[in-house]
Amino acid sequence: MREIMKVFDVHPIPNRGVVIGGTNPLLDHWSRQTIQAWIGKEVEIHTAKTILPTKVIDVTVASSLTGHKNIFILLPQEVKLGDIQEPAVVYGVH
Repeated sequence: MREIMKVFDVHPIPNRGVVIGGTNPLLDHWSRQTIQAWIGKEVEIHTAKTILPTKVIDVTVASSLTGHKNIFILLPQEVKLGDIQEPAVVYGVH
C-alpha cells in the first residue's frame, strides 16, 4: 500500500459527495495527469479509529504559488463528513 497524502481539509459537496484535500511533498514534481492516474479509482482512508475503503469519483490537482501540489479527491455520497476525522492519511490500494 502506498501513501497518497495526508488530509488537511474535508468538505461536503451537496448532491456530489465529500471532498478531501491534502498534500504529499514527494509528488510536487509530478504532473497533474501522473498524480491522477497514480491515485486510481479506489483508496483507503486511515484515521486514528478506522480504515475506510472507498471509491474515487474524481481527482483534482492544483499547484500552489510555492510550487507544491494540493490534491483534492471527491468521494461518493455514501461517505459522510463524520467518517473522516483528522488526522487522516489516504492510501492507494492498487
